[in-house]
Formats: sequence, C-alpha cells, structure tokens
Amino acid sequence: MKWQFVELQKYKQEAYPFEETIDLAEKLTTNFGDVIEAIEPVQVKGFAQADRTDIIVHAHVETTIVTPSTRSGKPVTLPLSFDIDEVYINAEANAERYEIEDSVILINDEVIDFDQAVAEYIVLQIPLQVLAPGEADEPMPAGNGWVVISEDDYQQQTVDQPKAANTPLAGLADLFKDED
Repeated sequence: MKWQFVELQKYKQEAYPFEETIDLAEKLTTNFGDVIEAIEPVQVKGFAQADRTDIIVHAHVETTIVTPSTRSGKPVTLPLSFDIDEVYINAEANAERYEIEDSVILINDEVIDFDQAVAEYIVLQIPLQVLAPGEADEPMPAGNGWVVISEDDYQQQTVDQPKAANTPLAGLADLFKDED
C-alpha cells in the first residue's frame, strides 16, 4: 500500500477508507528470519485523512506468524491483531504539533509506504518470550552447578534472602563486636 501524499491531501472532509490483503512473507522472512519463519497474508483495514497539511492513518492489522519458541526453538503459531496510528508529515516543522508519544514520520519522496509501517509493527508485536504448547509446564534447564529460574522465583528469592552489604569491607563488620 503506497499512497501519494498530495492525493491523500484531498481527504480533509471525509476519510479515505482502505481494506487490503498484503503479502509481506518474503520481506519479513528475509529480513527477520530469526524471529519470523512464516507469515500468512496480512489483513489491513483502516482510513487515512488529511489534518491541515499532515496525513493521519489509522489501521487495524490481523495476521498469523510462525515464530520459534524462545526456549526450545520449536515453531509456534502466533496470531497477531493490533492497531496502527501514525501521522505523516512532509515538513519537519510540523512535528512540533504532536506529542513525543505520537508516531510521526517525515516523508521525503512524497510517497507514504504503509507496507513498510505494517511490516515494522508486525516485528514489534512479537513477544520477548514465546513458548510452544506445554513448554511452560516443563522444568527449566539446569546443568552442573547452575539452574535457570523463572522471574517469579527470582523475585521470591530476593524477598526471602536478607540483603547483604555489598562492599569490600563488609566481611569486617563482625570483627569488632562488643564483648560484654
């Protein structure tokens, strides 16, 4: 989905609706093959509208990806459903109108490449921890003198253990105890 910036400027009174199915498989598996092994066609539905000299785009995106488990590397099917809200500007001075949290993109060649935005958002939607079915119930890996623990177990250990002084002289604290 590529749009000419000046063409979208015509939609000041009413929004320009769009609904498309795009194929991002080659792009995403080539550039992000370590986290996206496969992806179904992406359903994108939304609208674009001019606001003063800027273009606001809102879209809802749905697809399903196959990503490796972060524990075992087994393929995991992960459905994705999310919204995108972006503002496209053609003059850097216009960015001052928006909050830091807003996604504001300065375009240079007068073309909005929304496929690129969708691809980037898909990558951002992948959780840091993805487990294959049943992996959450399996014991954590362990070895000779080490074991992987969950974040919850780690938090519990830090609560249960008294905090020791972490200074080079902490071992001397008991040296001069009062002897009565």
